[in-house]
Amino acid sequence: MKIQTEHLPECEVKLSIELDEATVDEAMRKAARKVALSYNVPGFRKGKAPFAAVVRAYGKDALYEQVVDDLGEKVYKDALEQTGLDPIGPGAMTDVSFEPLVMEFRVPMPPVVDLGDYRSVRVERPAAEVTEEELQSHLKTMQESVAEWVPVEGQGAEYGDLLTVRIKGEIDDEIILDEEAFELELDQENTAFPPDFDTQFLGKQSGDALEFDLTYPEDWQSERAGNTAHFSAEMVGIKRYELPPLDEEFPALVGDYENLDALINSVREGIAEEKRTSGRSAYLNQVLDAIIDQAPSLLYPHALIDQWVDRLYGEQENDLARAGLPMSEFLRLTDQTEETFRNRLHGPAEQRLRGELVLSKLAELEQLTASDQEIDEQAADLLSVTPESGRDTFETFLRSSDGRQALAADIVRGKSLERLLLIGEGLAPELPAADDSSETAAPPEEPAAEPVAIVDEPSAEPVVVTE
Repeated sequence: MKIQTEHLPECEVKLSIELDEATVDEAMRKAARKVALSYNVPGFRKGKAPFAAVVRAYGKDALYEQVVDDLGEKVYKDALEQTGLDPIGPGAMTDVSFEPLVMEFRVPMPPVVDLGDYRSVRVERPAAEVTEEELQSHLKTMQESVAEWVPVEGQGAEYGDLLTVRIKGEIDDEIILDEEAFELELDQENTAFPPDFDTQFLGKQSGDALEFDLTYPEDWQSERAGNTAHFSAEMVGIKRYELPPLDEEFPALVGDYENLDALINSVREGIAEEKRTSGRSAYLNQVLDAIIDQAPSLLYPHALIDQWVDRLYGEQENDLARAGLPMSEFLRLTDQTEETFRNRLHGPAEQRLRGELVLSKLAELEQLTASDQEIDEQAADLLSVTPESGRDTFETFLRSSDGRQALAADIVRGKSLERLLLIGEGLAPELPAADDSSETAAPPEEPAAEPVAIVDEPSAEPVVVTE
């Protein structure tokens, strides 16, 4: 067996394997016996046709195809052993030629990641400033949470008021509405009645009586379309949704605060913290992008992108299943095929892959690890929020080698994100002296990212870092 290797771009190797004539001849004769046992050869009983007769009946090409099926996997494995190649995934047969028999395989090799002077990367982090508009908006939300409907006396009804009316509505001799205490919240967008119904009550006070006729539009979605209705009503009561004032009594309505200033300061700090939290992922992505932009080398085989496409597709499928929607129905509703949907996942998949490769290499260079104590604590935290019904099974997994490895990967990834933040801000601690690291990064562990749900067009810049 003669083997030639050719290193291709994007971390792939082409293997050209030429089989010796004796091996091919023996394999051809075994293939002929298989064909003779499975198919009729004119003039011979099944399984009794000689080699030459099988060749005449079906041709050499058919036997070569059988030989490739029989020997392909073994030939590939033998070639990997002889060349010492250590691929990260299965190779793909890309070509076959005969006489001599040569098989070509494309082999995905581990990615090559060189982050260069990644520690010099700096990204300005926006301050979590709280505007007066944001503060007032949050305070109003708090006011609305404890607001009440308050009776209104001596004032006319306004939009937003809740009316109690005695009302009767008729179309010809048919009664369509007859209520002694009908509640109506005045709304300019009211679609339950004909246009201008709510306006009839504006300015009216408790005790007022009114009568009016309204015509349902021709395009009204009911049998009343085009008909004129006569309404008679009497105002029974008016209530208005009143917000409590922001005075010294207000803090006691919404929590345990010393005074109004303490409440406002707490709200302001809460908004700032929310901004810091929500902006953290965006900031980490900016730092990650900056490191990628200056990295001398970030190469990976297409097979890794395909793996991430499979992963994102599976996440989408699981999310839809939890919502009770089969993937096939989702594809139909969004006018997609599985192939077109997978093609649209290619961009997000590649960006997620690039981010995970950088984080994996960063953990290596920064010497970030997970101790046994950290793994035990992580397991305990997870079990504390696991439902009783599935706790034993989950605990068994967490105690297994695979489970502890998954926990360790999650811990290291979290440390990598924290270190990424410190690097961007120029606050990363000094590293102890270490041996030179290899340029080759192992494929990233299963990421702890939230599932991506793509309903229409995926984001042009999908988030890589999720927490």
